[in-house]
Amino acid sequence: MDERINLREFQARLADRLKTVAEQPGEASKLGFMAADGYWLVSLDQVSEVVTVPRLARAPWTQSWFLGVAGVRGTIYGCTDLAAFLGLKTGEPRDEIRLLLVNPRFGAHAAFRIDQALGLRTTSGMRRLPAGPAGAPWDVASFEDGDGVIWREISFDRLLAEPRFLQVAA
Repeated sequence: MDERINLREFQARLADRLKTVAEQPGEASKLGFMAADGYWLVSLDQVSEVVTVPRLARAPWTQSWFLGVAGVRGTIYGCTDLAAFLGLKTGEPRDEIRLLLVNPRFGAHAAFRIDQALGLRTTSGMRRLPAGPAGAPWDVASFEDGDGVIWREISFDRLLAEPRFLQVAA
């Protein structure tokens, strides 16, 4: 039971910090997270929250990267394994699944499974890496932090518009 209380406290603190940072002028902070042993960034205005769900309802005859649906506070979300969709090696699923819920302003109740939320990050102290050959439309930029860790910024609004993402049926 202590873990649930701690998780709720963490979510409440994170929501408060997200709101505070979003209201501050200056360089925008981003939410950092891990998926497939990679480090990722997403703009705060693209995420409504990070939640943990105990299980998903599987959907038959769907792509392998589509995990199913989850109910979060009365709303049903279609859940995608972000790493699997991007073609990256996925780890063993944990008992509880962490989901990034996409901002409802996009008109889609979509969620992405991640391995771990890492909190707020800013790119001001990071070195922007040169863009490679034309990549996926949802790839925004890559950065290297002071510890040599490579962070890739992803755009959920661009990913949601991708025809392959919209074709969930197998």
